[in-house]
Amino acid sequence: MSDKEKTPPAKKNKSAAPKHKLNSKTRSTKVSPLVTQELDELISNLELLKPVKKDWKYRIGEFIGQLILTAVALILLGCYIWSITVVPPNTKLFGYEIGSELSPNVYEQINIAVKDKVNDPINFQTPQGTFTVTPQQIGLELDLPATVNGISKNILIFLKSAIFSTEIKPTINLDENSFKIALSKVITDNTKTPINATLATQGGKVVTTEAVSGTQIDWEKTKKSLRESWLYEGRKAEVVIAYIPPAVSNEDVNKVRSNLADLAVASPITLKIGTRSIEISPEVIGTALNFVPNKEKLESKFDETVIVNEISRQIPNIQTTASDAKFDFIGDRVFVIPAQEGIKFKPGQLDAALSPAFRQKDNRVVNLDSAVVKPLITTESLDALGIKEQLSTFRQDFDYLPYRETNVGQAARYMDGKILKPGEIFSMNETIKERTTKNGYVKGIYIGEGGRFDFGLGGGVSIITSATWTAAFYAGLERIEQRAHSVLIARYTPGLEATVSWPKLDLKFRNNTNNSVLIKAIPARDGITISMYGTKEYDRITAKFGEPYNLNNNIDVVNSYDPNCLPQDPAPGFKIVVTRQFWKNNSIVQSENLTTSYRPSDNIICLKEGEVAPSANPSVVPAASGVPQPVPQS
Repeated sequence: MSDKEKTPPAKKNKSAAPKHKLNSKTRSTKVSPLVTQELDELISNLELLKPVKKDWKYRIGEFIGQLILTAVALILLGCYIWSITVVPPNTKLFGYEIGSELSPNVYEQINIAVKDKVNDPINFQTPQGTFTVTPQQIGLELDLPATVNGISKNILIFLKSAIFSTEIKPTINLDENSFKIALSKVITDNTKTPINATLATQGGKVVTTEAVSGTQIDWEKTKKSLRESWLYEGRKAEVVIAYIPPAVSNEDVNKVRSNLADLAVASPITLKIGTRSIEISPEVIGTALNFVPNKEKLESKFDETVIVNEISRQIPNIQTTASDAKFDFIGDRVFVIPAQEGIKFKPGQLDAALSPAFRQKDNRVVNLDSAVVKPLITTESLDALGIKEQLSTFRQDFDYLPYRETNVGQAARYMDGKILKPGEIFSMNETIKERTTKNGYVKGIYIGEGGRFDFGLGGGVSIITSATWTAAFYAGLERIEQRAHSVLIARYTPGLEATVSWPKLDLKFRNNTNNSVLIKAIPARDGITISMYGTKEYDRITAKFGEPYNLNNNIDVVNSYDPNCLPQDPAPGFKIVVTRQFWKNNSIVQSENLTTSYRPSDNIICLKEGEVAPSANPSVVPAASGVPQPVPQS
């Protein structure tokens, strides 16, 4: 039946849109040009999508292609069906033809081929000779089902065997743990750690050793050798040895030797350290220079202590730190102990300085000025001070009390070594610091307001203050600020003592000489010695004490029930003049008067609660010198 017979003619429909392309005659005048253009393009695109009518030649080509593909598929399917039912006739196992229909006969053929071999001992060839094990020892067995399945289900083997003679690899099971246990001796004999090539500098000479490769068993290749030889006539299993190269080879050593080691010990190296110069021998260089493997290269290591020890050997009494110049006192004379430079090397300093010299054939001189440590106080700086002799010395004794020893000793530590340059003013308060526990002071008795004893931090520092002023007096230093105690204390020389109080009351004197003055303070358990050193400008300095005058006996008697009361004996007030005399050539060339006033000391009686106060009036006993008896300090 034709297409015309199958398809009835279509009825005409006047209202239906025409099938041909729209043209300008059929367009409505009300449609915009843009819309009509778009419609034309749409219709054109639809016409392009109409099915292309194929010719008979193309249809025949398609049909033939489909036939070929179907034939190939059927052939492959047939081959597959044949492969799972038949072993190709050209298939071999262990060199025997096993091609036949898949049946128990195939297993039988394989069994016949290997039955006399599966239990035979296996001889492994090793570097040490032949090593024998049994299949049972290493868990070795032939897996027939897996072998046959491998044949029957591999279409590629089938196709190959259909054309060529094909040897099938058997499926073999191996217990690797048992395998390694059985070959433990072989493992031991053939496991060697690689030995690096070495380089050393001994006795100023370079010594090397050859590298040795290590060995170990290559288990993958050994197992492959076993599988490819077992049950095959004429094939031998082999224990395959893998060689492990050393990290440091002979080539590495030779390179380092030529580039560094041979040059380093070729000749001595001269070290210049400040004003000193020493020679480092090749033997010492070789001892300090070591070569160690680092990953895959040979690395040099420098032992700086070897060079430091050699420097110490050649330069006796070498110091790691500088020694300052200092004064030495012999009798009344002062001498300067010279300063010494030190030598101190920073970590890596010697390595950085010497490494370039190791690689030089000539001009092997290394300057190490940076290693020299300069002293803070030089010999020249002390010499320039002009401190040559003792100007004065004075010891102030006191009755021992713990707080006195502590406070006087602490003040002495602050003062000792104080240097006054020409024109410089000494301040007691600044030198011995504020009397606080942080500064090392404790509580003790001192003269407070109104000339009465009190208790507070720093009690007793007036002892060292008085000793210092007395020494300054006899050294001829200029008085700037000095005040005596308000009442005379028994241990002090009237008119020649001083006190301080933080921060208002201070002891100050000026170095009015042409050279510096050094103050030395040496404390003892029951005294303090203050000495002053410089250059004398006078032969001697003396003191002349006048007679006391303006005696004042207005003494009050105070009965105190205060638990903190400190008893105090009565003493009159008075004035005294002390004349300082400067002598040259047995003549007084200068003199000055210092006047000191003391107020009366009240008679303070400390009583307990309910105790009756005495009625006796205080009496003042004159001293043998005519000076009123000073107040004894408790």
